[in-house]
Amino acid sequence: MNKKKYSKKNITWDEWFAGVVDGDGYFYINKKKEISFELTTALVDLNVLHNIKNKLKAGSIKSRSGSNSFRYRVKARLVIENIIHRLNGKLYNPARINQFEKVCYILKIRMKKSPYMLEIPNGYLAGLIDSDGTISISISKTDAITSQKPGKAGKIARLSQSRGYNQIYLKITSIYKEPLFLINRSYNFGTIYTEKKNIKNKKPKNQYHFTITNYEDFCKLDEILYQYPLQSSKMHRCRLSLKYFEYKKLKLHLKDFDTIEYKTWLNFCKLWFKYNF
Repeated sequence: MNKKKYSKKNITWDEWFAGVVDGDGYFYINKKKEISFELTTALVDLNVLHNIKNKLKAGSIKSRSGSNSFRYRVKARLVIENIIHRLNGKLYNPARINQFEKVCYILKIRMKKSPYMLEIPNGYLAGLIDSDGTISISISKTDAITSQKPGKAGKIARLSQSRGYNQIYLKITSIYKEPLFLINRSYNFGTIYTEKKNIKNKKPKNQYHFTITNYEDFCKLDEILYQYPLQSSKMHRCRLSLKYFEYKKLKLHLKDFDTIEYKTWLNFCKLWFKYNF
């Protein structure tokens, strides 16, 4: 790879790609030492796979039977080598690093150690949100009738009528804590908590959650995503996040249902559920 011709735009994309791979990627090696790379997303985030396929100019995207998801897969050795060079020194998920190390050994490529902290600005966070992120508004109280309404109309009704009993949050969830602590120490925002493993599961594991809930942290996130936009449908809600705080500050959610202020809040709620998350 010619470093002189390797643009900042490519570096930015590689950082984003590393975040996506740490979340949803997978390197597979069969008994013949043949390597394939796979990445799976939900239907609503299919654009992520098209972005990767277009950038690498190779691979296939197919639906997964029995689930509402799609998988990108590539086996061509030159493309695998391209992926390895793009990701080298940028991965933090221990499982992915373990896979990556085995691939580097087969391809005789020297593996680089990822730095302790991200060099800011960086596209890694956007990739991790695109893969393992969730942005939602939790509702802590609703009436019996509204709670029974089905589908998107029910979701809109519950949020729009929840008055003061709602809270926006962005969460990144993983069974590996390393990528989350990396984000926390590199950007100095958000909190991390541990959800203890459920021993009833066949393979119980702790889950780690990086979360932001307050206005200041969402402003920081907005600045980051302005430079490194999300490629998934989650960008829709991220764009609405500061509107949420603005409308809550103006108390539009507490106005009488027949006022223009409340109707502005209602329109926000309808926009929030534009996509089927």
